[in-house]
Formats: sequence, structure tokens, C-alpha cells
Amino acid sequence: MQIIKKNLFNIFLAIYFIIGSFASLNTGISFDEYHEEKNWKFHVKLTKNLTNHFFSNEELNIDFNKEYKINYLGYGIGFQIVSQPIQSFVSKIMSNNNVMNDYGNHLTSKHFVVFLFFFLSGIFLYLILIKIVDDKIFCSFTVFLYLLYPYLFGQSLFSPKDVPFMSIWVVCTYISFNFFDKIIVKGNVDYLNTLVLSLITAYLLSIRVAGILIFIQYLITFLIFLNLQKINFLDFIVKFYPKIIMFIFSLIFFTLLFYPPFWLNPMLFFTAVDHMSNYFNDVCTNTLGSCMHPKDLPSTYIPIWLSVKLPLFIIIGIILLPFTEKKIFVDKRKNIFFGTLLITSILLPLILILRKVHLYDELRQVMFLIPLLFLIGSISLYFLSKKFFYVAGILTACLFIIENIKINPYQYVWFNLPSRYLDLTNKFELEYQGISGREIASKISKFESNDLCVLANPMHTVKPYLVNSNFNCFDIWQKIDTDFKRPFLAVQHVRNLKKGKSYKCNSIYEDGFKLLFHKNRFITGRLLKCE
Repeated sequence: MQIIKKNLFNIFLAIYFIIGSFASLNTGISFDEYHEEKNWKFHVKLTKNLTNHFFSNEELNIDFNKEYKINYLGYGIGFQIVSQPIQSFVSKIMSNNNVMNDYGNHLTSKHFVVFLFFFLSGIFLYLILIKIVDDKIFCSFTVFLYLLYPYLFGQSLFSPKDVPFMSIWVVCTYISFNFFDKIIVKGNVDYLNTLVLSLITAYLLSIRVAGILIFIQYLITFLIFLNLQKINFLDFIVKFYPKIIMFIFSLIFFTLLFYPPFWLNPMLFFTAVDHMSNYFNDVCTNTLGSCMHPKDLPSTYIPIWLSVKLPLFIIIGIILLPFTEKKIFVDKRKNIFFGTLLITSILLPLILILRKVHLYDELRQVMFLIPLLFLIGSISLYFLSKKFFYVAGILTACLFIIENIKINPYQYVWFNLPSRYLDLTNKFELEYQGISGREIASKISKFESNDLCVLANPMHTVKPYLVNSNFNCFDIWQKIDTDFKRPFLAVQHVRNLKKGKSYKCNSIYEDGFKLLFHKNRFITGRLLKCE
């Protein structure tokens, strides 16, 4: 019994990993996954082309500037280097079930890798916490809540861009803290730690070029470190210049390694940063009842979404920070770490707002801020009152567990308790990733007449699940109001859910869920029959 009690957290992690892995492989294919796979194939093609060009003097047979800038600028191959080998292994196992075609199995197998990254982010979150709070029970319980948080857990079941980026940001945060921690404790840091920091930073950049923002966080840590340790800037440079030079050159090397297009033109990196900060996706995100476009976002966009997506106990902890900061900021070493989390979580949103960076689909592009806010809110609430923290935490954990079961597989659409007094179904963007295609496809496969055409967009969220059916006619959703041959079936999901009833089309199935303490049912997808 004592052994079980001592290893309770490890037992939870083992059970959580098994359940999460299984859930990820049974979650529908999202909107982004087709494009993510195209991104990988393009980079493979480009790498082969560039390798032959450099070593065999072959001509480039790809329109490098045009094709890359339009379709793939801002994403390297770091995540894919890890995911593709694992996908190949997992997809072979999945193919034995014969539920999807090979392409569907390959896309879905990436879900496991995405979840693996999120799971590892929980481990590194614990390592960050233990540097700030000397209480292993608190650190374990906070990670317990973090891993159960429906919004992030739901994203971890499929999101191939946002979750890996967020997870590696957490890893970068820990390794940078560890870097400065060694200087504080030992007065120096070795070359291996420097190399690891440059490698993981380059890896973050390779997932999304927006990783350049991590340097602002590094700078914050550095400035707080110099101030609290009473170290002169020039003295630091003189003492550590070999490590600084090594960091810069190894960072450049690893970044180029993970970005094949930069092999030919390294300056394209700066073009990528500018391009992605002004990336235009011609959609609007329903935010508190307003349709907000990426090119014209109000300064309230990020605060509004954070206020409805962050758990209530985290929001309370953040609000009460002025009353708890004196209890937190009592140790110079720990002040560096908590101060970095606090200033970063304030400064980065301000920079994004002032720079008018294009954002859409709620918090996708700034999801990396959520673990930082989770840490700040949890630590603040803990120092306010341990008893209140654990009572609030236990109640929150119960809510998280119930809703992870109740609203599966749509946990990522989750909203916090205060927001449920609003009419969420009309005031906020909901199921924009299209994972409802899996549930709808299961209904289509049971349809008596299988000689009908199926209209859907994106098609890759539906078609892979119809491999065992006799449906062989597929076309885009946009043809629903044309003279397309009737009768046919139409899958209404993603942003098409906002559209009204089409000509002679009736809903024959609706997929959705209902949050606790919220009166309206969330509709995540419809199957229409048009006659």
C-alpha cells in the first residue's frame, strides 16, 4: 500500500498515457492534417532536389520561391522527422483493423505522436514547477490538472501544428531555466548544455517559425538574471563568450538542418517571419458574437478567448496575483523563473496585439501561452491558500474527468464555467477542425443507398472512413447549391455549419454534445440528404 501511495503519480501517468494514446487513434481527422502531410512531401521532394543539385550538379526542377512561399513558408521538418517513422509503425498496426484506407491510417497515426508530445510537455511542466515550488505533491497535482484540462487534452488528440509547438515551448522554457540555474549554482555552464539549448530552440523554430518569439522569453530570463545576481552585462559576455559563440553557430546550423529551403537561401528565414506574421487566411472567427477577421483584429481578441478557455481556478489565481506575489518572490533563484513566466505571458500578447499579427481559429497560434498562464495561476493560488488550492483543484479535476468523457471527441471545443452563462453556440467559433467527419462517415456507411454521391469539404475528414462501403462518388461541398445531380448526401461541418439550409436539403443526422451547466447543445456536424 505504501509503495502504491508513493508511486501514485507515476501510476496515473501510465494509465493516462494508455487511455490518451487509444483516444488519439480514435479521434477524427482534422482540417490541417492533409496540409501537414503535403508539407512533409514537399520538403522530401525539395530535399532530394537540393541534394542532387549540390552534389550532382543537377538543375533545380522545382519553382522554389513561388511554390514554397505560397504553400509552406514558416514550417520546417522538425516535427515530421520524429512523427513520420512512428507513423509508419503505428499505421501498419492500425491497418489490421481495416477501418480506414492506408492514407487515413497514416494521417490518424500522427495523432499518437501529437499526444506523445503533449504528454512529455506535462513531464517538463513538472520539472519547471519543482524549480519554483518545493512541494512535490503540489507539482504532481498541478500536472495532473494540466493533463486533464479538456481544452488542451482535446487538442492533443489530433492537432499536428499547435500542440507540438506548445509542447516544445515548454521544453525550451525548462532547458533555458536549467541553463541559468547551473550558472547560479555552479558559476558556469558546460558546452553540452549550450548545445542542447541551441538544438531544442532550433527544433521549436522548425515546427513553426513563430518560435522566434522564444528569444524574447530568453531575453527576459537573461535580464532578470543579470539584475538579481548583480552581474554586469559586459562581464557576462567576456566570461561566457565561447558558449555564446557556440550557441549562435549551432543554432544557425540546426535551424538550417531542419529547414531544407534555407539551404539555398538562408535569408529566406526573415522572409518567413514576415510572411507568417502577416499570413492571411480569409476566414473570420466568431468571437463574443462578432465576426473577427485576421487582418483587422481588435485588441480584445486574445483576452476574450483566454477568458473563456482558461479554467476558472487559473483565472482566479491570476487575478489574485497582486495579493500573492510577495509570498512568491522571496528567493532570487526562483524569482528568475517565475518572473520570466509572468513577464512573458504579459509581454508577448502585447507585442502580438501591437504588431497586429494575424490570428484566427480562437487561440491556435498563441496556445503556447496557456501552459505559462497555467503555471502562474496554479502557483499564485497555492501561495494564497493551500487548502483553497486543493479544494478548487479537486472540484476542477472532477469537472475535467466528467467532461472529458461526456464530450469526447470534442474536448478542444471546451469552454470554462463562467462563459457558460453566455449563448456559446451563437457567440463563439466551435468545431472548426472537422473531426466530426469520422462520426458522420459512420452514419453514411450504414446508408441503404450507396450509389449516392457524397459532398464534403474537406474531403479527407470523411472519405478515409468509407473504405469498406460502396460509395465511390465524392465531390466538394460548394456544389451543394448548383445543378449537381440529385439525390446526394452532403456533410455539413467545419465553417459550413454557419450556412443556412440549402435548396431541397434536409438534415438526417446531427452530431454534437452538451456541456454541463449550459442549456444549448453544440452541433458539430450534420449529414444532409438533398433531393
